[in-house]
Amino acid sequence: MGINLAAAPLGTPLTLTHAGNDQAVAHRLARLGLRVGVAFSLISRTAGGGRVAVVAGTRIALGKPILNQLQAKVGA
Repeated sequence: MGINLAAAPLGTPLTLTHAGNDQAVAHRLARLGLRVGVAFSLISRTAGGGRVAVVAGTRIALGKPILNQLQAKVGA
C-alpha cells in the first residue's frame, strides 16, 4: 500500500495511495487538492509532529493524527 506519511521523507516526490478511513477527513483533504493519485511532497516538519505538504503549488499543514491515517508511495 505504501508508507505512512508520518514516516515519509521530506523533499521526496510522493503519490497519495490511501486517504484514511475517516470520510470527513478524506473529503476535506480532497477539497484542498490532496486526493488519492495526486503527486505531492512534504517540505517541512511542524512543532507538534505534523508536516507541511505542497500539492500543486499550495501548502497544506497536516497534523500528526492525520499523517498517521495517510499512505503514499515514493515517486510521482
